[in-house]
Amino acid sequence: MQDFLIGSVCLERNRWGSRVPSFSVSDWLQRFESDGFDGVELWQFHYTAADAAERARLEKAASLLPIYNSYMGFDDADAPAREEAVAIVKRLGSRAVKYNVGRKPDLLAEYRRNLLSWADALPAPCRLLCECHPGTILETPGAAASFFADLDPERFGVIVHVGNADAGSVSQWFDAFGARVQHLHVQCRATEPDPETSAGKAALGASLAVVKSHGFTGSVTLEFTRGIGRDENIETLYANVCNDMRYCREVLSC
Repeated sequence: MQDFLIGSVCLERNRWGSRVPSFSVSDWLQRFESDGFDGVELWQFHYTAADAAERARLEKAASLLPIYNSYMGFDDADAPAREEAVAIVKRLGSRAVKYNVGRKPDLLAEYRRNLLSWADALPAPCRLLCECHPGTILETPGAAASFFADLDPERFGVIVHVGNADAGSVSQWFDAFGARVQHLHVQCRATEPDPETSAGKAALGASLAVVKSHGFTGSVTLEFTRGIGRDENIETLYANVCNDMRYCREVLSC
């Protein structure tokens, strides 16, 4: 059975602006659990930009925060931020940490060197999950496959996006990486796919069918939902992401 997590970034209206948290994640943990989420993928700034009391509450509830969603870079100049991320992962006991490499192809060797150094500094049980985000040098399956070819597929995992991505794109990532795909980010940000409509179910369901066909047994984060960038009412976003989670759980668990 997969773990279905909520990305705390999903409910954060300042995710692309000030990055100053507009709510305390600790206040929502019991509600997340009651509504069927298995834990939280914790947005970096919900920890680093929180006050000392909130950080202490999150550390106390660390078992509910299995993935740390980091935003530091892999340029040589980003070493202090990577060191900070290591310290936070150790405090939270994170089972995995999400990251992205940079945008500059000419720095590929620098990114890789710093990634391997960072991996050595992280606790051995912590898996490194690359989001392979658009706009980075690893945004295509081919580029990412070359980058990771000789790295341990259990320690160095890959995140695949479903929801906004079409089924063909999802299939390309699984064809390239197989079991290295350890985690999904579900993004139902647009009007469609919306699991509450037949068209939305068809669109999201097609991607999830590809995921199932590859025998995926990893974890899932509900990262974005409808209303983001438009109706940033936290209760509206939460109701939508709960619907997304229930649909994904139903499809992937049956």
